[in-house]
Amino acid sequence: MRGLLPGLAAAAVAGAAGAWAGLASRPSLPEAEGPVWRHRARGLVYRFHASFRAEALFDAREDPRETRDLAASRPADLEALRASFLAYLRRDSLAEVPISMEEWRRGLEALGYVGGGERR
Repeated sequence: MRGLLPGLAAAAVAGAAGAWAGLASRPSLPEAEGPVWRHRARGLVYRFHASFRAEALFDAREDPRETRDLAASRPADLEALRASFLAYLRRDSLAEVPISMEEWRRGLEALGYVGGGERR
């Protein structure tokens, strides 16, 4: 997987270095568990369910189990984290977000970023 978006890898290391109790001062790289993407920034968790195209926002410090959606009561934070999430994925809209990491990997393979190399 040599050459796989080195800028994103560097951003992940930088974000992890500044993390405390899982909360980075700078936005984290988005993570996906199946169709559910998570993006963390400023003590908040932006969650996007790609299959249903549904967004949610949680306070990671007060609600680490993500049980109380704050999206309706904090629209400015929702918009800011959505914009940061889309910027990290280099997408213009939520409609362009892959449904899973597997779909993301296939897209990278199609562009020549991963796969095709010899295994040692």
